[in-house]
Amino acid sequence: MRHYRSDLRRVWKDVSKEFAQNDLLTYSSAIAFQVLYAVVPLALLALAGLALVGQRGVYRDHIAPALRRHLSPDAYGIANRTAGRVMGGERLWWATLGLVITVWGVGASLRAMMRPLNAVYGARETRSWSRRLLVSLIGGALVMVCVLAAAGVVLGGRLVQVGGVVAPLFFLLRWLVALALLLATIAILIRVVPARERPARWITIGSLLAAVCWIGATTGFAAYISTVSYSSFYGGLGSVILLLIYLHVSAIAFLLGVTVDSSLREEVSRRTNTRRRGRARRRAGT
Repeated sequence: MRHYRSDLRRVWKDVSKEFAQNDLLTYSSAIAFQVLYAVVPLALLALAGLALVGQRGVYRDHIAPALRRHLSPDAYGIANRTAGRVMGGERLWWATLGLVITVWGVGASLRAMMRPLNAVYGARETRSWSRRLLVSLIGGALVMVCVLAAAGVVLGGRLVQVGGVVAPLFFLLRWLVALALLLATIAILIRVVPARERPARWITIGSLLAAVCWIGATTGFAAYISTVSYSSFYGGLGSVILLLIYLHVSAIAFLLGVTVDSSLREEVSRRTNTRRRGRARRRAGT
């Protein structure tokens, strides 16, 4: 037990050192801003897609009631009018040119992550600007597919009428698939964003750690905003501020997950090298 406590203290010390030395809290602010820039067109693109496939009822019956519960009346009015326009006459625009804007915004979020993840993993950036741009756009497109697929599984599952004993199993399956898509999203980020390639084993561990940190941050923040009175904010401005705070907390959680992943890998490598040196000394002694 003491051995594990010592390892945990060492890992926590390494994580704190990484955050301080690499100024990861500052980078988390930049990531949050870029994600905010990307999340709005991504949401509008998803709404336009629902309109194109004739599923406006998903917004009307599921998304709109959730927005009404969690937003102030003014903020909900702005969001609802915007959704109506996007799902109406502007749906073709968002399905074409809007797609390009969305991919660029998500790619910009990935480019904002490159420097902090390189610092965390000790990678030296050798990719050219054009190479980084291409990687961010391809990675951004893959991230968009995973995120939209996860949202489709969560929301689309509500349209399937399942009763009896199968209902809880279907509910669990739906959220397990959404979690798998979330892990795939994080795995893509850990794989393509840093300049140094990560082994598949550590991509998996880093994805799990980042996902656990993000879910914890989301749960805690959801509990916090449920106690806030929106009447003290100026309509939609307060909602935007809260969204930016949530994205900042999520960025910190993501960086915390990948930092713990990096520290664990270094700890495992240190132990492996120590064992190898010990075996080499014993062989030399014999």
